[in-house]
Amino acid sequence: MTNFTRIRIIIRAVFVIVLGVITVLFWPFPSKFVAPAMTASPSYDASIAALQKMVAETPDTIREDARPQFLVHGAPTERVYVLLHGLSNNPRQYAKFSQELFQRGANVVIPRMKYHGEKNRMATDWARLTAQDMVDEAVEAIRIARGLGKHVTVIGLSVNGTALGWVAQHTDAADKVVLLSPFIAPAGVPAFAVTPLARILLGLPNFFLWWDFRAKENVAGPDYVYPRFPTHVIGETMRLGSVILQDSAQTAPRSPSILVVTSASDVAVNNSLTERLVEQWRSRGGKVEAYQFPAEEKVTHDFIDPNQPDARIDLVYPRLIELLEK
Repeated sequence: MTNFTRIRIIIRAVFVIVLGVITVLFWPFPSKFVAPAMTASPSYDASIAALQKMVAETPDTIREDARPQFLVHGAPTERVYVLLHGLSNNPRQYAKFSQELFQRGANVVIPRMKYHGEKNRMATDWARLTAQDMVDEAVEAIRIARGLGKHVTVIGLSVNGTALGWVAQHTDAADKVVLLSPFIAPAGVPAFAVTPLARILLGLPNFFLWWDFRAKENVAGPDYVYPRFPTHVIGETMRLGSVILQDSAQTAPRSPSILVVTSASDVAVNNSLTERLVEQWRSRGGKVEAYQFPAEEKVTHDFIDPNQPDARIDLVYPRLIELLEK
């Protein structure tokens, strides 16, 4: 065998290996996520008992102000809201906004996402959080809330906005599904790179990254928010986002009403992917309303928590309520 022949064989082998790696990275994720079965709506008393149990079973390691919350008027109401907080935060994120909704006559439920709200802000257990966990918790919260009133609206911020994208696509559990700043991919990541980047993140060892590499645990903002995040959770959320984009291109969403709210000033997520999702839903006949805070209003990614730097709740809350009550 000549040297030239050997070189050709090596080049072909390298080409096959590279092609195989690229194929694996870009191969679509299977739609393996499953929504828990929705049973008949519970009675008001059964819903209250389930919420009380949820609070009672909260571990002692969780901050007192990070426990699940529910605000009720003592009887079923016309409107019920389920508020799902963002990554590394906890129910306190919605403390003020929930009061606004409650004072307008609604019953309100704020679950605690799995592993969140620990007294130890450097906790590591939440590295095990999966997209299926987020979907399961969202559907279970909706199921419980159905006993609290007539019209159930579920609202999810950031990664829980992504989870609700899947819920809206595949279930009619809630009367209205609201995605706030949904995280399909980080800002700057193009559509073609979502699936391969998710595969890379999930294939590499799971490790924590600081939200702010310079400030680290002293990052500006609420002292009840985790200062870092696990890479696999980002990969899990992007995997879910990739599946939602695939599914929404093929079938109509099952949710009877969807609202998507973004901000042009959001530097955390890729808004163009959210716009693509909205367009695909609409093209399949979905009833979808979209609103974006204009860039000049400087509304940041987490526009719910009043303790975030540059919070604009005086502007955001009234507009959100107007959109919700249309």
